[in-house]
Amino acid sequence: MKKYLVILLALFLAVPAISFAGSVTSRYDVTIGGYIKFDVAYTDQNATYDYRAPNRDSRAKYAEQLNDSYDAVTWAGGETRLNFAIKGPDAWGAKTSAFLEGDFRGGTGGGQGAATYGLFTLRHAFMNMDWGNTKLLVGHTWQAWGLLPTFNMLAFSENHFMKGATRVPQIRLTQNFTKNFAMVVGIASPTNTFGNTQPDDKNRALYPDTSIEFVYKSAALGKVGPWGLTFGLGGMVGKEKVTFQDPANHYLSKPLRRWGGSFYGFIPIIPEKANKKAGALALTGNVFMGQGLGTYLPAATAYAYYRPTDFQSASGTPAPGTNQFEVRYPVTSGGWAQLTFYYTDKMFSNLLFGWQKNSWSQPYLDTNAGAVRYLQNWIFNVMYDVSPAVRFGAEYTRIMGSYSQWTATGKPSGTLNAVRLGAYYYF
Repeated sequence: MKKYLVILLALFLAVPAISFAGSVTSRYDVTIGGYIKFDVAYTDQNATYDYRAPNRDSRAKYAEQLNDSYDAVTWAGGETRLNFAIKGPDAWGAKTSAFLEGDFRGGTGGGQGAATYGLFTLRHAFMNMDWGNTKLLVGHTWQAWGLLPTFNMLAFSENHFMKGATRVPQIRLTQNFTKNFAMVVGIASPTNTFGNTQPDDKNRALYPDTSIEFVYKSAALGKVGPWGLTFGLGGMVGKEKVTFQDPANHYLSKPLRRWGGSFYGFIPIIPEKANKKAGALALTGNVFMGQGLGTYLPAATAYAYYRPTDFQSASGTPAPGTNQFEVRYPVTSGGWAQLTFYYTDKMFSNLLFGWQKNSWSQPYLDTNAGAVRYLQNWIFNVMYDVSPAVRFGAEYTRIMGSYSQWTATGKPSGTLNAVRLGAYYYF
């Protein structure tokens, strides 16, 4: 009798679940994917789950920086992702597809805060039309130039040196000339559209970011995972209209050009054999230079600034009613290099070094104590794939930065050390 009561109770409890259950259907072929991500991190500074740059080191025992005086442990699961890959009918002789993805970090590209972390937000939303050698992409995704992933890093936020920090609305055309050589041309929104619903200096200029990139790929040296020998050379140009309000409430503006260039590569030094990765070794790297690359380098954004030598009044602003001032971007340069080695087919490590340098003018450095001059990352991790669905990892990160001046409580430098443990479940 007890057995039947238990079965009856189980069925009774299942009724609401069955009533609200449904099925996912579509006119087209839709595949659901993504992963569950959990991690916990210890930092020797009072840093968030999304540490990108170090806080200033304290100047002395009795002149301390709060965020340098305490360490922290953060637990997070917001990097969990959900995506939908769609295959649709042909159009204009092209195979069509689309991709939609979001995560729970509460913001994309432009960072996020405690008030939004955990909210589901857009990462990618784009459509593809593929004619074979010619491909057209329309939608919201990574920038069309200078992008090569840092392979299998444990944390989202730890390397920001042109690894794809910007996802923007765009139109991109890829043309394959040969089996090995292709060209990518794109126009894109000049500003991050998340957390920025009002026009800013970039889209007030009315010009999109325009980019071109040449890519070479070859299987001559074998491969590590899906990647063979790859090189890319590309760049972008953009424009903005820097606006300023003088003491007499006149709005002034100056045009300012933005540009960037990047060269990247993936080299399978010791390729995998018979689809077994044990003993495989790969080198990945990217070097870049430009002006106005703030959205591409979120760890140390370099904003446009006014040249103090051109100020027309003692207060450090243009004189009322005049337009006699100049604006500049610092020249930003940097890059990263990473070694990936497979101990076995399921266990591997990454060692990465990255840096960024902002070349501000000395007058600006003399008047802005918070300007980031240099940023450097060291990252080492060990990953273990228990199965195609489950991955565990451990990672050590050291981030060093330098600033323009001393402050009352802080040095013109800072160092952050972090240890992170993470787990993925792919589906």
